[in-house]
Amino acid sequence: MSTTFAVVKFLGDARRGSPLLWGSSLAMIFGMAICVVLTLIDPRLLAGANVWEKPAKFFLSLAVHGVTLAWAISLLTKPTRGIKTAELLFILAAWFELIYIVFRASRGEASHFNNTSTFAAIMYGLMGVGSLMLVATSAFAGWRLWQQRQGEVMREAASVGLVLGAVLGTIAGAYLASHTSHWIGGDQSDATGLGFFHWSTTGGDLRVAHFIGLHATQIVPLAGLSGNRWIVYGAAIVLTVATLATFMLAVMGIPLLHT
Repeated sequence: MSTTFAVVKFLGDARRGSPLLWGSSLAMIFGMAICVVLTLIDPRLLAGANVWEKPAKFFLSLAVHGVTLAWAISLLTKPTRGIKTAELLFILAAWFELIYIVFRASRGEASHFNNTSTFAAIMYGLMGVGSLMLVATSAFAGWRLWQQRQGEVMREAASVGLVLGAVLGTIAGAYLASHTSHWIGGDQSDATGLGFFHWSTTGGDLRVAHFIGLHATQIVPLAGLSGNRWIVYGAAIVLTVATLATFMLAVMGIPLLHT
């Protein structure tokens, strides 16, 4: 199977699996494009990065997650009412977060770690609830897929990816949310961060472990393309170790890469 054909099939399966998630993800891609344009015309900075970079990245990340979830749902032999509810909850939680992040960006203000007012503190708390809803719905879909795996490697890989991504992402995210910033030591700015990601190059950065953990959702199913369960579970173990290792580096104030 060629790479192009595999991508086309994946997207087709995602669209068939959940037209609702598919449409939402397309809208998010459009939102990302708008934010990218805004970075070119709005010079304002927040923590050393353009104010529209963060919304753009969140639009992209949630679009990818939504399409992955839609694809996983297409593998189910018997979609249930619970899955339909999970789709709706995922979309509501995702758009709540995105709208608030865009709102704060438009004002040149932080969305995360913002407790400057009662409203900001309440909204930050609700964002935490929304994040939990995002991973909980993914984990639920993964659990349902595990029940229907019927010995198929790809179903098993998609199930493991969804659940592992939810677990690792939640652990790293919960620790991150319990602090006042994602930086531990070093420059408290993205200006000296690592390229596109802006991960700190001068101190610890909790975003690294959170990123790796969450994207187990996509990486483990990619391992499933091998058709080999050992490779699938090997990838899951590597991602778990990588998440824990980068988490410990961050806690110790050590950057992933020095520049």
